[in-house]
Amino acid sequence: MTQYLIGFLVAVFFAGLIFVLSLLARQKGAKPLGLRQIDAYESLPATVGAAVETGRRIHISVGAGAIGEVSTPATLTGLSVLDQIASVAAISDKPPIVTTADGVAMLLAQDILRGVYKRQNAPEEYDGLAAQVVGLSPLGYGAALTGVIPDDSVAGTVLMGSVGQEAVLMTEAGQRAKTPTVAGSDQPAAQALLFATADHPLVGEDLFAGNAYINRRPEHLASLRAQDWMRLLIGGGIVLVVLYQTAKALLASLGVALP
Repeated sequence: MTQYLIGFLVAVFFAGLIFVLSLLARQKGAKPLGLRQIDAYESLPATVGAAVETGRRIHISVGAGAIGEVSTPATLTGLSVLDQIASVAAISDKPPIVTTADGVAMLLAQDILRGVYKRQNAPEEYDGLAAQVVGLSPLGYGAALTGVIPDDSVAGTVLMGSVGQEAVLMTEAGQRAKTPTVAGSDQPAAQALLFATADHPLVGEDLFAGNAYINRRPEHLASLRAQDWMRLLIGGGIVLVVLYQTAKALLASLGVALP
């Protein structure tokens, strides 16, 4: 029972911390919450801008994960970033193209793109084929991307979602086509491959920080800052416990007992 109570208190403290930081960030004259530099997100404006200026399209991959499975958070992260990127890239002569290996993710991507064009008062520009399922298995998905990326109309690829070792097929296709690739996955094996082959890799939990880095909304920035503080608190607590147990063991060997 004690462990559940501790977990509940930690969750309440974390939620309260996000709320307080969000309020502070929204106050007039408040200093913006700083973020460490992540090259992948810093490169996105240039990649999207180049596509718009040259009349080409951005390829956005939300990975081979499926909604309703363990890969759901990574897939939803890719869809959320899609909304932000498409809002800018939609003004290009060619709309963004979205690829996935899951039918539900495809429908969500189509709805996001439809909403983007509706917000821009250009619903007639929406293309239902802009979001496609290109493979029903991870390997099939990776192989299909090798045919999408070399297209002359693709100016760059953004992969944010759940993808395995087949991601290397995509990055190699980007290198052959000489188009920049921003890529991140929730799978450690894929992260290692992407770090070595992608132009702008996302490592670890950087994948889930896309919203904060792209739209800079106070609540997203507050969430990242609160996570950093919680890591410090939890890490500090672990160090204190280790020091206490070490001291207890040393004193016990000398015949001194600690509570």
